[in-house]
Amino acid sequence: MRKMYKQFIFTALIVFSSIPFLSAQEALTLESAIQIALNNNYDIKVAKNDAEISKNNATKGNAGLLPNLSASGGVNYSEHASDELSSSAGLNLSYTLFDGFGGKYNYQILNLQKEQGDLLARFNIENTISNVISGFYELNKAYDNFQTSIKNLEISKERLSRNQSKYEFGNISKLEVLNSKVDFNSDSTAFLQAQQNYDAATRKVNVLLGRKAETTFQLIPDNADFQVFSLIDLKNETLEKNAEYLIAANQLQQSETKVKETKSGQLPTLSLNSSYSYYENKIAGSNSNTQLTGGLTLSFNIFDGKRKKTQIANAKIDQLNSDLEYQNTMLVLEKDLVDAYADYQYNLKILALQEDALEAAQLNFDQTREYYQLGQVTSTTFREAQQNLIEAINNKSAARYDAKLSEVSIKKISGTLLITGL
Repeated sequence: MRKMYKQFIFTALIVFSSIPFLSAQEALTLESAIQIALNNNYDIKVAKNDAEISKNNATKGNAGLLPNLSASGGVNYSEHASDELSSSAGLNLSYTLFDGFGGKYNYQILNLQKEQGDLLARFNIENTISNVISGFYELNKAYDNFQTSIKNLEISKERLSRNQSKYEFGNISKLEVLNSKVDFNSDSTAFLQAQQNYDAATRKVNVLLGRKAETTFQLIPDNADFQVFSLIDLKNETLEKNAEYLIAANQLQQSETKVKETKSGQLPTLSLNSSYSYYENKIAGSNSNTQLTGGLTLSFNIFDGKRKKTQIANAKIDQLNSDLEYQNTMLVLEKDLVDAYADYQYNLKILALQEDALEAAQLNFDQTREYYQLGQVTSTTFREAQQNLIEAINNKSAARYDAKLSEVSIKKISGTLLITGL
């Protein structure tokens, strides 16, 4: 009886430890996890800051399209009999009127780099959110396994108690009690391992959300339905919205514009220069003068050791490489999309099979349990039905989350992960 009491206390503690305290803990859904990550995740913050740098660089002044205006001034004192004191000030203006459209192309490149910065930020954010969703589903699966281990342990505890009672009344041998005790201890170990895995998955999700690993919350499992996709529509969406593809297309535009910018150096440059100066010299009296000057400068590089020619040739090679990378990106993305779509279809079929298997395993267990209580089947047969049920529950849980991960992969590749929602 004392052993039975200890086993009861152990099982009660296990069940009690699994009860959520909703009033004291935050409820974490998939949607709230994504929102927390968007606000807190450090990788996302870095991606947004990098995009801001690209935005700051995309100005006409950075492209050399605005004039330069500088001011200068000074005072000089010379200790002679006359105590000479002089002062001067000046303004200098310079502006490139024509540089073969180099400034224009440079400005276009800066704006393309700004767009690329936004796309890179989106690409990094999508990768991070994809990791958050994957981590959330891993946590869901660990939670399901944890709850299943509790159910399994309760069944084993009930079986052990029944066998101990039967043994006390002389209905079964000591061996059956020992077998049920071994199974109970094995299931207790499985429970602790499931709890350990759940705790580790919880800490992982917290870090992905950009907060302390020990943060407590009440998990709200995701039970959303699966979406139906059209492969043709997905291919079109990928070419319109996939960040990686758009980055490759942007890089190709940059390289094409870079060729034009490099070629602009073969044309003459026309610049406007103007200055205004003021000078005052104080000796016994005071004398001052001002001067305004201005002019145009035309320059043309007749020979530079073929450096410009080399730059143009290299720019064309960069353009060719960008085009090759663009074409390769399209091929790889199409292959990845088809793979993800095929995986999704297979995983949905596997899920359907696992659901049927679980239904059969549940019916078999319920029937076997009834026969076992009536003494019509052996303890070994009951244990087999129990193990088949637990395996079926875990297989169905794993199949569901595998299918969900495939669904997320499709959305990520098609560029709709953060656009269409979940």
